[in-house]
Amino acid sequence: MQNYNDNNHLYLDTNECTSRGACSVSPNIFLLQELVMFFLQQIAYYVIKLENLGANNKSIKYDIVSDIAALVSINEFNEEQLYSMVMKEYFLLENTRDAYKKLSIKKNMPSAILKKTVNIDNSTPIAKAISAGEKLFLSRYKKLSTRLKNLIDILEIVIKSCCSNLINLNDIDFFDDEIYHEILSALDSLNQSNIQEDELSKLISNLAKSDFKLQLQISNSLIDKFGQIENTEVSTSTRKGKAILVSGNNFENLYELLKETEGKNIDIYTHANLLIAHALRKFKDFENLIGHFGDKTENSILDFSTFPGSILLTKTTKKNSEYLYRGRLYSCDYVVPKGVIKIKNNDYTELIDAAEQAKGFARGKSKPSTFIGYNESEILSKFQEISKNLKSNKFERLYIIGINPYSEVQRMYFKTLLGRLNDNEYAINFSDVFTDKENILSINIGNFCPLVINLLSKFFENYSVSSDNIYFFFPTCDVLTISNIITLNSENAKHIYMADCSPTLLNPSIFTTFRKLYNVKLTGDVYKDLSNIRQK
Repeated sequence: MQNYNDNNHLYLDTNECTSRGACSVSPNIFLLQELVMFFLQQIAYYVIKLENLGANNKSIKYDIVSDIAALVSINEFNEEQLYSMVMKEYFLLENTRDAYKKLSIKKNMPSAILKKTVNIDNSTPIAKAISAGEKLFLSRYKKLSTRLKNLIDILEIVIKSCCSNLINLNDIDFFDDEIYHEILSALDSLNQSNIQEDELSKLISNLAKSDFKLQLQISNSLIDKFGQIENTEVSTSTRKGKAILVSGNNFENLYELLKETEGKNIDIYTHANLLIAHALRKFKDFENLIGHFGDKTENSILDFSTFPGSILLTKTTKKNSEYLYRGRLYSCDYVVPKGVIKIKNNDYTELIDAAEQAKGFARGKSKPSTFIGYNESEILSKFQEISKNLKSNKFERLYIIGINPYSEVQRMYFKTLLGRLNDNEYAINFSDVFTDKENILSINIGNFCPLVINLLSKFFENYSVSSDNIYFFFPTCDVLTISNIITLNSENAKHIYMADCSPTLLNPSIFTTFRKLYNVKLTGDVYKDLSNIRQK
């Protein structure tokens, strides 16, 4: 039987990490990240202290959350970029510590200052900062058990996921202060030298639930702001002319750019998770939103290098930009990768000028369209029918398959799994791996996970997530996958399967701890997996 996790067999597993030939974070980057996180933990401590004394700095909220969210793509940083973040957090820590001292004196209150265990200043070179990160890492973790260290890493992953979603929510609608303070408390807990496993596990579970709440808020806010989701045919063809590609998760950036380019002879194409924008009612008003470019995943190296116009990279884009051509890559993000031009104050003039100066598409290329979106009333009606059939045992099992796999190995795994469903089994499929069977409900939401969370939360209003006949499959591994699996486990979901994790996210030791702690099975040979499931 074919092992679908073995890239030496029939189906070559290629993704961004293997294409680059680097599937781990470099030691220097890792150590600089240690410094950034350490400073952020101490900043959280002083921000909490300041707020308890009645001080409230609104600007620091966005700084803390956006900086942590940027670390989701840690393997995209070079040493200079991460060093600049280290120095930013150093100055922020100095300022918050000094503000706390002064306010304590003013209010005639005793101050509790954390021990300064990292000796760097504004003149510290990169090499010394890396050395400081190494000393910090060794001093912090040498007395901890492997399990406790791995739990701390898992908590940091959930913190990153929460921060990423909080920023995405803020871009659409509002900033959730309650969850922000949960993030601060979680960061502050890592300042404790004697934190226990049960305390960490509780923090992880609670924060993952808040992350789930953020995804629901993002989904609802997206629809409130940009209109209902509709069934939509999206062109994946190109046409002759100047063009801009917009990739990532930031719908507000896309909307602003579409308004800026109205009336100009420039076509706008979406990429990656912005595919679902075509199904939102307000985006349909723009004639210059032509279609979607690429294969609907995040194959940035191929897609970006073949796109003949300027490219806007929005939050959580898989960039890999240092491997691409220079001069036509732009971003509004706080930290931009090497080779990317930073857009300031949402002024898209330079991006638009670059598109006009680029060669554009010399001629169009026709490709089959893709269909995305859904009719909510029809989906809810279908959910009621599925729930009824599960309760009556007409369906023995329900397989719930998450968003698109980014590797051909996983794609073939789920194509085979869906193709081999028995008549007494059913699947709700959110990937674009389609099989023409009556017992499959495929919902293409363009890889936008908050919409999956929104729909599934409505399904589980009428059917228990802890039912023994529900099987969850996660075709991808990222911070959101980790967070959502933790939430499912806390809700007593019985059967959770996931794809293997890249070492850029979880090293093998942490991944092993994660799988054992949250009762996660690794997808392997699809035939064996199905056989084991059906024997229960």
